[in-house]
Amino acid sequence: MTTLFAEPEVVPPRINGHPRPEATDLDADLQLPRQRFFRRSPAPPTGETRRVRKLRKKLAEHTAISTFMDDRNWTEADTPRVLTERSKAAEAAKLQRLLHDTNRRALSTARWRTAITYAAGAGLVLSLFVSTANVHDTVAGGAPEGSGKWWFAWTVEPAIALLMLSLFAFQAFMATRGVHVDDPAVKRTEKALLATTFVLNTWHHLPFVADRFDFVELVSHGVWPLLAVLIVTCVPRMWAYFGYLDHGGLLPADPHLRDKLEVARQWIADGVLPVSPGRKELERTYREHGMKVGTGMVQRVHRCLNGRTELL
Repeated sequence: MTTLFAEPEVVPPRINGHPRPEATDLDADLQLPRQRFFRRSPAPPTGETRRVRKLRKKLAEHTAISTFMDDRNWTEADTPRVLTERSKAAEAAKLQRLLHDTNRRALSTARWRTAITYAAGAGLVLSLFVSTANVHDTVAGGAPEGSGKWWFAWTVEPAIALLMLSLFAFQAFMATRGVHVDDPAVKRTEKALLATTFVLNTWHHLPFVADRFDFVELVSHGVWPLLAVLIVTCVPRMWAYFGYLDHGGLLPADPHLRDKLEVARQWIADGVLPVSPGRKELERTYREHGMKVGTGMVQRVHRCLNGRTELL
């Protein structure tokens, strides 16, 4: 019987032009078993699961760490933060002790006195500089520039300033020795210098002299000689107060404070006053013994007894 359609011929697959061998034709040694990428390790003969083994390993790690924690060198060792804080605390304690040191107090006093003197000296030089220009304008009186009168006008205020600076240096030096200058001749000289330089600075702005009186102009020209005289007067007094300070171990330079302090210390030694008397108790004891002492002096004596001489 003739078929109209023939079955297609099956062509075996080829590799590089050669027929691919069947798996059954390969040698048994060349046939590799199917591999798995992730294979669990076989369970130990004890029958423990993987979770039990993981917990046992973690327990062994904690047991090893506990041996270090029981060591005192580990538990008592200071951390970096503790070491930093201990260093800062030690430094603060040293600074606190240094505040009560006698030499440190004397050094601090000298620094403050120097700073105040420099500030006052700068103000004095500035006031004399402006005053010199004002005095030159008054004395020159419109003289042509370069003339003899014009040059002479520049020498008037410096001559007054030199005498004022000499008085300033003298009183400041005496203040460092605990002596306050109250000589009438010195005071009269200061007043004469003040009046002279004030008139020369403000002559063109005084009432009945100026064409139109202006109080602001008068003050702006007259403040400079006043400032110079006030500095010359006040700075030596401030130096004297610095000299009265008791830095510990030494008696203060102020004789009145020294006398009252010795009396109070004698009362403490005799038992009339306690070791650390209060200010009101100290003031009452002075009055009971017939001593007229002001509140300010009592406060200074109280600070000396308590070592707070930096507040005198």
